[in-house]
Amino acid sequence: MKRQKPNIKCNKCGYYWHTKSKLRMVTCPSCNQKIRNTQQRAYLIENFAYQKRGIIGLEAAIVLIAFVIIAAAFSFMVVNQGLYATERGKTVIQEGLKQASTPLTIDGTAFMRTTPDGTKVDLIVIPVKAFGVKYVPAGRNQTVVVLRVGERAWANAYLGVLYVGYPNGAAYNATTLTYDPTGKEFDDFAGFQLANQTVTGQPCNVYVNETYSNGHSKGLTTGVVLAIVNSNGDEALDTGEKGFLLIGLAPDAAASARTQINIEIRLETSATLSIELSVPASMPANNYVPVA
Repeated sequence: MKRQKPNIKCNKCGYYWHTKSKLRMVTCPSCNQKIRNTQQRAYLIENFAYQKRGIIGLEAAIVLIAFVIIAAAFSFMVVNQGLYATERGKTVIQEGLKQASTPLTIDGTAFMRTTPDGTKVDLIVIPVKAFGVKYVPAGRNQTVVVLRVGERAWANAYLGVLYVGYPNGAAYNATTLTYDPTGKEFDDFAGFQLANQTVTGQPCNVYVNETYSNGHSKGLTTGVVLAIVNSNGDEALDTGEKGFLLIGLAPDAAASARTQINIEIRLETSATLSIELSVPASMPANNYVPVA
């Protein structure tokens, strides 16, 4: 058996021998003297160098932590992008539905007013309401009405929301204007016209019947206005309000029997509401005739 090389020396007798002890103190085989084990540290260093389990475990933990951090960041990005895409998809769908549908719908039976001789129609009344929205902007800058009566057509016949609170002969006063036609007949609005641009020095862009024009008669005109019942005083048709689309035809544009009338209401950022009407073949004179 090969003899191992001495690795420790007794400080008392000078004896050399080989030891594998890991104890702090060892006994000299020659003089039985307890001496310090100088090989203990070397054994610890050697064992630590050969012990790879801790290093492998530490490396695995580092790699695992790195994977967890990367996965968490990637998951956050995926979730965030998913939420963003869902929200954008919802917005696009809502905007598409809004543009594909119209918030204005017909609410009842339309009427045509015949002339005193019963041969033509000079006023059309179409009840409308807001549907699926809180309100429908109906100002002159937000609405376009394309009107076609027989062979004649108007690119934009819309004159705005009808004011009905400007009494005949009274000085212009913005506080006295109202939009609510409650208690008035449709005949009060027949043949509306543009009131004088200035009344008592004040601008006046009010589309009213001749009796409301303060004596400045300018002749009846063909156009479309919106009368709002239960109005809250703004130029919008709210859900709780009822509207009447009044289509007044000037004497030279009155529709005779069997005439086709097409109305296209183009609202802001929504689909067009198209209405097709046909003047009846026979009509009672000076009367309101319901039409389908």
